[in-house]
Amino acid sequence: MEQNKSPHLVLYDDTCGFCDRSVQFLLKEDHKHQFVFAPLRGETASKVLKNQNNEIKQVDSLILVENYQSNEPQIYILSKSVLRILWLLGSYWILLGWLSFLPSFLFDWSYRLFAKHRHRFFSNDVCVIPRPEDKERFLP
Repeated sequence: MEQNKSPHLVLYDDTCGFCDRSVQFLLKEDHKHQFVFAPLRGETASKVLKNQNNEIKQVDSLILVENYQSNEPQIYILSKSVLRILWLLGSYWILLGWLSFLPSFLFDWSYRLFAKHRHRFFSNDVCVIPRPEDKERFLP
């Protein structure tokens, strides 16, 4: 696996089928291996989010911590996290990622609505089971 000096951390809800599919999508599309993953209720998330404000700590879907091992990691939540991930993926995904430069309020209402009901549409008892070649990209 190609190592970044400071990879980007994706925190996800490991009880959400949609989040599971999102992580599987990222594993497939992240050819540069720039993302690592950890469950929101895990030890890594606890450490990373410990000193964050309540708005960030209460997010229960997807959080992006860009350059999470650096001295100045950048945290993205709600629609901004998804759009920023697409931007970082590059390739043709960058076209959707351009939307991350628009104000969050334009997309956050739809993100919140979907996130609120995602468990109804996708199975709750899932957990990402990484392929052997992806195991090192998953943190506790």
